[in-house]
Amino acid sequence: MILWTIQPEDVYQEIQDTGVYHCDISRGAMRELLPEYDWLVEQMKKRIGLPPEGVTYPVWAWYQWEGKRKKPDLRRERWECGLRGDIYYRLTIEIPDEQVLLSDFDMWSIILLHGLLSTTEAENTQLEKRYNALAPEEQKSMRDKNWEGVFDISPLHNEWMTRGESIQATFWELRREQIKGARSFKAMSVYP
Repeated sequence: MILWTIQPEDVYQEIQDTGVYHCDISRGAMRELLPEYDWLVEQMKKRIGLPPEGVTYPVWAWYQWEGKRKKPDLRRERWECGLRGDIYYRLTIEIPDEQVLLSDFDMWSIILLHGLLSTTEAENTQLEKRYNALAPEEQKSMRDKNWEGVFDISPLHNEWMTRGESIQATFWELRREQIKGARSFKAMSVYP
């Protein structure tokens, strides 16, 4: 499947030099969110198979953004990546379908905030009551099962939520031969 990923210049150079990129947790901001990322890693192992030796965390890309199968718009991305002057690359990549796990971006954001996934406000209220009445180990089990809803990418739009608009993709590694196009751009943000 065709996907798009935004990577800093040093990652792009690493792929060119070594032929492969594996996520390096020390490069990203996800260190504070390890429990959520560890949960995702376990789901990937169950759903798409074990990672290559030495790989712990996935590479991220976009499958769909704002309801359209399109590459990320650099007019917007340049304000959201890095600091002014940093070089990034938007890579068009092709990864075999069976090596990719798709998930809903908005629902993943709820997971990162330690929330429960629901499709209506009434369902959310019921879930929270049930969750709060459980012992901590039972809460974890309920939460882990509930979070599997992030993989439902079927479109749903109501007053409570939107699902299936922006879809992210995770996979274990990015190989040089999987890159079908590369476009560099400079970050414009002045905020870290």
